[in-house]
Amino acid sequence: MLVPFLIMLREGIEAALIVGIIASFLRHTDRAALMPAVWAGVFFALGLSLFAGAGLQWMAAEFPQKQQELFEAVVGFIAVGMLTGMVFWMRKAARSIKSELQASVDKALSTSGSASWALIGMVFLAVAREGLESVFFLLAIFQQSTGWGAAVGALAGIALSILLGVGLYKGGVRINMRQFFRYTGVFILLVAAGLLAGAVRRLHEAGVWNHLQQVVFDSSAVLPEDSALGVVLGGLLGYMHAPVQGEVLAWAAYLVVTLAMFFWPAQAVPAVKPSVPAADLATQSTPHASATQPASLGGVVLGSVLVLVLGAAAFWQAAVSSQSAAKPGGDGSPAAAAAADVPQVTIEISQGRCTPNAVSVPAGKVQFRIVNKGERALEWEILDGVMVLEERENILPGLSQTLTARLAPGQYQMTCGLLNAPRGTLTVTPSDAFKAEAAKPPVTAFIGALAEYQVYLLTEVASLQDMLQALPQRLQPAGDAAQQAPADGYPADALQLVALARGQYQKLVPLAAQFGDLNARIDARAADFALRDKDPAFVGLHRIAVGLKAAEGAEQLLPLITSLQQDVEQLAQRLGDATLQPQNLATNSAKALERASTLIPGEATTPEEGRWALQFVRGSLAAADKTQQLLAPVLANANPALLQQLQASLEKVRQLLADQGVSADEAQAATTPGVLLNPVQCQNLAQALYQASQSMGKINMALGLQP
Repeated sequence: MLVPFLIMLREGIEAALIVGIIASFLRHTDRAALMPAVWAGVFFALGLSLFAGAGLQWMAAEFPQKQQELFEAVVGFIAVGMLTGMVFWMRKAARSIKSELQASVDKALSTSGSASWALIGMVFLAVAREGLESVFFLLAIFQQSTGWGAAVGALAGIALSILLGVGLYKGGVRINMRQFFRYTGVFILLVAAGLLAGAVRRLHEAGVWNHLQQVVFDSSAVLPEDSALGVVLGGLLGYMHAPVQGEVLAWAAYLVVTLAMFFWPAQAVPAVKPSVPAADLATQSTPHASATQPASLGGVVLGSVLVLVLGAAAFWQAAVSSQSAAKPGGDGSPAAAAAADVPQVTIEISQGRCTPNAVSVPAGKVQFRIVNKGERALEWEILDGVMVLEERENILPGLSQTLTARLAPGQYQMTCGLLNAPRGTLTVTPSDAFKAEAAKPPVTAFIGALAEYQVYLLTEVASLQDMLQALPQRLQPAGDAAQQAPADGYPADALQLVALARGQYQKLVPLAAQFGDLNARIDARAADFALRDKDPAFVGLHRIAVGLKAAEGAEQLLPLITSLQQDVEQLAQRLGDATLQPQNLATNSAKALERASTLIPGEATTPEEGRWALQFVRGSLAAADKTQQLLAPVLANANPALLQQLQASLEKVRQLLADQGVSADEAQAATTPGVLLNPVQCQNLAQALYQASQSMGKINMALGLQP
């Protein structure tokens, strides 16, 4: 109970004292009407901190330590700037202690709104800086402890820090104003120096600043940070028992500059006679403030109270749920929380040793369970030289915390309790899972490929529309009756154009097949219907080819062509509106190739059917080739062997087509001959398409993309 009490006292004392000084300052300058802004800043900071802790507990998430440290560093730097500005404004205002002071304060803290929001922001930063870290520490207490002793101790520490702030406010109003400005100004500068040194440390722990990390002195044996006096000094002045060079230099440089400026003799300013008596000035300005401020901030304060109440309720619910999970039989144990494929390592730490002291884990994700076997709150870090990779702070005696880290192969060190204690060793060995994860390209690597594929689809569907627009003119020679078939059948180029259109549609199939209604109308086969080619629902490219071969009248074929044109027009619109995903490129192409491999055998029993089949294979190859070209840049880095295998399998299909007289030149696609393909030739084409589909189907796994 004592350890969490001291930790929370340390977390809260800085914020409480800064808020107390601001409140006392407002009281001194007769600006008590601005106190709602102070309370609004406090309530907003507490409420949002509680919401953040509850949200992560409900999501069963670990707050990333680096992001937490970086957040605290940024807030610390902002707070230092605002506090420094406040001190020097106070110094300037202190030059006039009598009637001019009220006028100066009225001008600087006008109730137009800017000063109110500035106060809210200053107080918010002072409280939020410690609030977020505090709520995560409280959640850790609930998760680690099955009793309420540690939680009560932590809440008692917060309560005492609040009382110190209230005491400063109550006592400060009795201090002489000149002394108040001087002493509190120096005190705030000392606090700000500690904040600055702490922000530098946070930058180091976030991995941003890793210079000047040699320890200047180590007083942990005499005055540790977690002792009662160390906690008070840490809260007041940012005391650290083992500061490094960068922190000491930042602390000292800040104080040298700011204290020199603060105590530098102020240039005398000629007294300005007030335009109205001092008594009248006070009576004129003060009512204005009190009259306007509550109305302008009433809604803000009410909103901040609502945020605090809701945040407290959410945090309480999250804390109770974590307390239940921590009980025997609950599901909150680290073993239950760890994913089945994530290795788990338990490390016990004391003030000066890790057990085991040498740990070896595979590269990738690893979950560490850190158990404190010492008698004081300790921390555990993974270090790469001086850089902090991961850490857990404020692990209470007898309790544990978990940390999930993603580690690259290499040799690292572990801090074991105290920072000056001998360090343990952490060896991370190479693993196949880590190599696959490291090879996974970022999503941004696919932006260009997806955009190009979208353009490709729209270009090819436009070509298909052009072919279908030209088809009615191919149905009959000039001069024949419009509603009759030519006596000797339709011109050969009509069937050739339909075959070409079928091959053109195959270029779209990887995505078009997802639109089942249109795909069934455009590319369905007679065998897909109960009445085969006599079924009224049988329409599309195959139906038109059947009609051409049977020399059906134009009155039957033209409506089919018009319907097909409408379906393709709708397809073009859907392709333009489609949202493409990286994982779908390879998956859809693999499915299209596999389907093509099943349709080829038995399709070429006549020369015209041979042309039909070859155009079908040519279109399937073109679609697969485009996918391969788009994914090749990222696949070459992730799995060059698979890329070579895919290219070889597609080249096999291309060679088989060339053997049948199919030109590799897209512009010569219409010249594909009509040939009779024997069963062996069809089987060879089918087998080559299937092998290409298998290679294409491995791409997502190689790139770490989920299907």
